[in-house]
Amino acid sequence: MAHSLAITCIRHGLTNANKEKRYVGWSDVSLCIDGIDKLKKSKLIINPPDFIVSSDLTRCVETANLLFPGTSSILSFHWREMNFGHWELKTYEELKDIVHYRNWLDDPFTVSPWEGESFYEFSRRIWVAWDEIVDLLIEKEYKHAVIVTHGGPLRLLASTFVQARPHFWDWSFRFGEGCTFFHTEQTAKERRSCISYSEVRLTEKENG
Repeated sequence: MAHSLAITCIRHGLTNANKEKRYVGWSDVSLCIDGIDKLKKSKLIINPPDFIVSSDLTRCVETANLLFPGTSSILSFHWREMNFGHWELKTYEELKDIVHYRNWLDDPFTVSPWEGESFYEFSRRIWVAWDEIVDLLIEKEYKHAVIVTHGGPLRLLASTFVQARPHFWDWSFRFGEGCTFFHTEQTAKERRSCISYSEVRLTEKENG
């Protein structure tokens, strides 16, 4: 019998590269002290997940461990951020005079980062990962999965599933926060608009 599915997607916590406004895609950086401290003092008000999937990059693994202590995660390469190639860990100021970079800023959906991923390659990878999670939920008759990932994958999912905000740049997610998408089995499998969604915010734990 078909049942409803909830998939909660969370952005990793803050890193020093984020603080410095660097492009951090496949670069494997850790959470900064501020990011760790914020997650240690906070909790997410969500239903317990049947399983957790995390990007295999350290900042996501650390985030999953801090938000869901004692719960193991399935690590997945597919949930990584876009690969920014030669622009990894660079800032706008360091790149602004490069013509290819300026072209990418003007049209990031058809122009690819130098030696990085195209938007098509990135989105295809995310949808493969999404389909795997949906299949597992349905096969096991689970109701709720959590994905700990990055800002780019979250924007892709939200702009696809929320009809009222269909543009990639309509969305921005704070570190450690995200969205829960509520689907039927059919809308999840067909990657169609969700039934509803709710934003997921960090709440400070009692007694700090």
